[in-house]
Amino acid sequence: MKWFRRDRAQRQAPVVPPPEVGKSDEPPRQAPPVLTAGDPALQRIGGDGDKVARLTTGTDPVILDITHSGNGHFVVDALDGRLHSQSQLVYTDGPFSCRALVNADDRPVRALRVQADGPWTVDVSPLSSALPCEGHTRRPASDVLRHTGGPGIATLRYEGDPRSDDGGYFLVDTFEPDGTGFLDELANHVGPWHGEAPVTGPCLLYARSDGPWSIVVRLLDPPTSP
Repeated sequence: MKWFRRDRAQRQAPVVPPPEVGKSDEPPRQAPPVLTAGDPALQRIGGDGDKVARLTTGTDPVILDITHSGNGHFVVDALDGRLHSQSQLVYTDGPFSCRALVNADDRPVRALRVQADGPWTVDVSPLSSALPCEGHTRRPASDVLRHTGGPGIATLRYEGDPRSDDGGYFLVDTFEPDGTGFLDELANHVGPWHGEAPVTGPCLLYARSDGPWSIVVRLLDPPTSP
């Protein structure tokens, strides 16, 4: 599995001016709501600024519902048992909401490092909260979907991130339905993109995305009798 990680040397977090500088009469942008299947959170983490928070839900695969309400930088790194960064789940600016899949690739996540200029929350949710991948599914950023059908052809479209010079990142991986193993990579692109990829059967789809994206899975015709 290829982890989503930005080159920090090329894109540094912005310097946030003091409150008296650069004020605007415009109301602050609001983070889009995170949509789930309604399952209660296993753990809720929150803060207002930088924090390292321990996950208490063990090493089973889980989904993180991440929301930031500040107007400046927002970075979330997944840490291993030695508190080394395994993957970067979020690197953005301003209000933002997304969902991330962790513990699905034999690299347990024990804590999260959050760097933020404002209020944020992370809800740890069970895999059952993954949204169904049915019909034309469009999501605003990174998310986790569940495909319950058989083999099919996935049509994917990434609209890009207008706030990013390169158009943003779009990576889509599939995992076993219970999250215990990596299956395939469906997309790995920078900037707006669309294309097709095979889906072999029931699976979790984890899209890491800086901007809006969509997916449609067309199932293969059922086999005919000889």
